[in-house]
Amino acid sequence: MQETRRVKMTKRLIKDAYIELLERNPSKRLSITDICKVADINRSTFYMHYEDVNQLVREIEDDLLDCIPYPQNVNTKLSESEQFTALLERTFEYIKENKKYFSIVFVHVENTNFQKRIAQTILDRYKSIAISADSLTSKYGFIFCIHGTVGIIKEWISDGFPTSSRNLAQSVLQMCVKATSFKQNV
Repeated sequence: MQETRRVKMTKRLIKDAYIELLERNPSKRLSITDICKVADINRSTFYMHYEDVNQLVREIEDDLLDCIPYPQNVNTKLSESEQFTALLERTFEYIKENKKYFSIVFVHVENTNFQKRIAQTILDRYKSIAISADSLTSKYGFIFCIHGTVGIIKEWISDGFPTSSRNLAQSVLQMCVKATSFKQNV
Protein backbone atom coordinates (compact mmCIF):
# COMPACT_ATOMS: atom_id res chain seq x y z
CA MET A 1 0.00 0.00 0.00
CA GLN A 2 1.34 3.40 -1.04
CA GLU A 3 1.81 5.77 1.88
CA THR A 4 0.37 9.25 1.54
CA ARG A 5 2.46 12.33 2.12
CA ARG A 6 0.73 12.93 5.42
CA VAL A 7 1.44 9.37 6.63
CA LYS A 8 5.10 9.72 5.64
CA MET A 9 5.33 13.02 7.48
CA THR A 10 3.70 11.60 10.63
CA LYS A 11 5.98 8.57 10.60
CA ARG A 12 8.99 10.87 10.16
CA LEU A 13 7.86 12.88 13.22
CA ILE A 14 7.57 9.70 15.26
CA LYS A 15 10.96 8.38 14.13
CA ASP A 16 12.65 11.73 14.78
CA ALA A 17 11.07 11.90 18.24
CA TYR A 18 12.33 8.41 19.04
CA ILE A 19 15.87 9.26 17.90
CA GLU A 20 15.81 12.58 19.78
CA LEU A 21 14.82 10.83 22.99
CA LEU A 22 17.56 8.23 22.57
CA GLU A 23 20.10 10.99 21.93
CA ARG A 24 19.15 12.56 25.25
CA ASN A 25 19.22 9.32 27.21
CA PRO A 26 20.33 6.18 25.33
CA SER A 27 19.98 3.90 28.34
CA LYS A 28 16.34 4.75 29.03
CA ARG A 29 13.59 2.42 27.87
CA LEU A 30 11.25 4.67 25.93
CA SER A 31 7.51 4.54 26.27
CA ILE A 32 4.99 5.37 23.60
CA THR A 33 3.83 8.27 25.78
CA ASP A 34 7.37 9.72 25.77
CA ILE A 35 7.58 9.45 21.98
CA CYS A 36 4.12 10.97 21.50
CA LYS A 37 4.96 13.96 23.70
CA VAL A 38 8.08 14.80 21.72
CA ALA A 39 6.40 14.15 18.36
CA ASP A 40 3.40 16.23 19.48
CA ILE A 41 0.91 13.55 18.51
CA ASN A 42 -1.58 11.50 20.48
CA ARG A 43 -1.25 7.82 21.26
CA SER A 44 -3.96 6.81 18.82
CA THR A 45 -1.93 8.41 16.01
CA PHE A 46 1.09 6.36 17.05
CA TYR A 47 -1.00 3.16 17.06
CA MET A 48 -2.37 3.96 13.59
CA HIS A 49 1.18 3.45 12.30
CA TYR A 50 2.90 1.10 14.75
CA GLU A 51 1.86 -1.72 17.07
CA ASP A 52 4.61 -0.93 19.57
CA VAL A 53 8.06 0.63 19.96
CA ASN A 54 9.73 -2.53 18.65
CA GLN A 55 7.94 -2.20 15.33
CA LEU A 56 9.03 1.45 15.15
CA VAL A 57 12.66 0.48 15.80
CA ARG A 58 12.46 -2.27 13.19
CA GLU A 59 11.16 0.21 10.59
CA ILE A 60 13.95 2.68 11.39
CA GLU A 61 16.48 -0.13 10.95
CA ASP A 62 14.81 -1.27 7.72
CA ASP A 63 14.94 2.28 6.35
CA LEU A 64 18.68 2.45 7.05
CA LEU A 65 19.43 -0.99 5.63
CA ASP A 66 17.34 -0.48 2.48
CA CYS A 67 19.62 2.32 1.32
CA ILE A 68 22.96 0.50 1.59
CA PRO A 69 24.42 0.63 -1.94
CA TYR A 70 24.28 -2.39 -4.23
CA PRO A 71 27.27 -3.63 -6.26
CA GLN A 72 25.53 -3.25 -9.62
CA ASN A 73 25.55 0.54 -9.20
CA VAL A 74 29.35 0.67 -9.53
CA ASN A 75 31.31 1.79 -12.61
CA THR A 76 32.28 -1.41 -14.47
CA LYS A 77 35.20 0.31 -16.24
CA LEU A 78 37.12 0.12 -12.96
CA SER A 79 39.19 -2.84 -11.77
CA GLU A 80 37.59 -5.19 -9.24
CA SER A 81 39.49 -3.65 -6.34
CA GLU A 82 38.57 -0.13 -7.53
CA GLN A 83 34.93 -1.19 -7.83
CA PHE A 84 34.95 -2.69 -4.35
CA THR A 85 36.66 0.41 -2.90
CA ALA A 86 34.12 2.68 -4.63
CA LEU A 87 31.26 0.57 -3.29
CA LEU A 88 32.68 0.61 0.24
CA GLU A 89 33.25 4.34 -0.01
CA ARG A 90 29.62 4.92 -1.07
CA THR A 91 28.46 2.72 1.81
CA PHE A 92 30.61 4.61 4.31
CA GLU A 93 29.43 7.96 2.90
CA TYR A 94 25.83 6.81 3.33
CA ILE A 95 26.55 5.92 6.96
CA LYS A 96 28.25 9.27 7.51
CA GLU A 97 25.34 11.18 5.92
CA ASN A 98 22.97 9.37 8.27
CA LYS A 99 25.28 9.54 11.28
CA LYS A 100 22.52 10.65 13.63
CA TYR A 101 20.53 7.47 13.02
CA PHE A 102 23.48 5.09 12.76
CA SER A 103 25.04 6.56 15.87
CA ILE A 104 21.89 5.89 17.88
CA VAL A 105 20.84 2.47 16.60
CA PHE A 106 24.33 1.13 15.95
CA VAL A 107 26.54 2.59 18.67
CA HIS A 108 24.75 4.25 21.59
CA VAL A 109 22.01 1.68 22.02
CA GLU A 110 23.97 -1.56 22.22
CA ASN A 111 21.79 -3.07 19.51
CA THR A 112 23.40 -6.40 18.64
CA ASN A 113 20.37 -7.36 16.55
CA PHE A 114 20.97 -4.37 14.25
CA GLN A 115 24.67 -5.23 14.05
CA LYS A 116 23.72 -8.75 12.92
CA ARG A 117 21.21 -7.35 10.43
CA ILE A 118 23.72 -4.91 8.91
CA ALA A 119 26.31 -7.70 8.63
CA GLN A 120 23.73 -9.93 6.91
CA THR A 121 22.62 -7.13 4.57
CA ILE A 122 26.21 -6.42 3.54
CA LEU A 123 26.86 -10.15 3.15
CA ASP A 124 23.81 -10.57 0.92
CA ARG A 125 24.59 -7.53 -1.23
CA TYR A 126 28.35 -7.93 -1.63
CA LYS A 127 28.85 -11.69 -1.75
CA SER A 128 28.27 -11.86 -5.50
CA ILE A 129 31.47 -9.88 -6.08
CA ALA A 130 33.53 -11.27 -3.22
CA ILE A 131 32.94 -15.00 -2.91
CA SER A 132 34.19 -17.39 -5.55
CA ALA A 133 31.87 -20.23 -6.47
CA ASP A 134 31.93 -23.32 -4.25
CA SER A 135 34.72 -22.06 -2.05
CA LEU A 136 34.02 -22.55 1.63
CA THR A 137 37.28 -20.80 2.53
CA SER A 138 36.27 -17.82 0.41
CA LYS A 139 32.85 -17.71 2.06
CA TYR A 140 34.28 -17.85 5.59
CA GLY A 141 36.93 -15.28 4.71
CA PHE A 142 34.23 -12.95 3.44
CA ILE A 143 32.11 -13.46 6.58
CA PHE A 144 35.20 -12.73 8.69
CA CYS A 145 35.79 -9.51 6.72
CA ILE A 146 32.15 -8.42 7.00
CA HIS A 147 32.04 -8.82 10.77
CA GLY A 148 35.39 -7.07 11.05
CA THR A 149 34.09 -4.24 8.88
CA VAL A 150 30.98 -3.90 11.05
CA GLY A 151 33.28 -3.53 14.07
CA ILE A 152 35.36 -0.93 12.22
CA ILE A 153 32.21 0.99 11.26
CA LYS A 154 31.09 1.02 14.88
CA GLU A 155 34.45 2.41 16.01
CA TRP A 156 34.56 4.89 13.11
CA ILE A 157 31.17 6.27 14.19
CA SER A 158 32.15 6.27 17.89
CA ASP A 159 35.37 8.15 17.11
CA GLY A 160 33.48 10.83 15.16
CA PHE A 161 34.58 9.80 11.64
CA PRO A 162 38.31 10.61 12.04
CA THR A 163 39.19 9.46 8.51
CA SER A 164 37.49 9.94 5.17
CA SER A 165 35.17 7.37 3.67
CA ARG A 166 37.71 6.86 0.88
CA ASN A 167 40.61 6.18 3.26
CA LEU A 168 38.48 3.85 5.34
CA ALA A 169 37.34 1.96 2.22
CA GLN A 170 40.94 1.52 1.06
CA SER A 171 42.01 0.35 4.53
CA VAL A 172 39.14 -2.14 4.79
CA LEU A 173 39.94 -3.53 1.34
CA GLN A 174 43.62 -3.94 2.29
CA MET A 175 42.70 -5.69 5.55
CA CYS A 176 40.27 -8.00 3.77
CA VAL A 177 42.78 -8.90 1.06
CA LYS A 178 45.38 -9.69 3.72
CA ALA A 179 42.91 -11.70 5.79
CA THR A 180 41.65 -13.79 2.90
CA SER A 181 44.99 -14.40 1.20
CA PHE A 182 46.95 -15.35 4.32
CA LYS A 183 49.08 -18.43 3.59
CA GLN A 184 49.87 -20.70 6.50
CA ASN A 185 53.13 -22.66 6.43
CA VAL A 186 52.28 -26.35 6.46
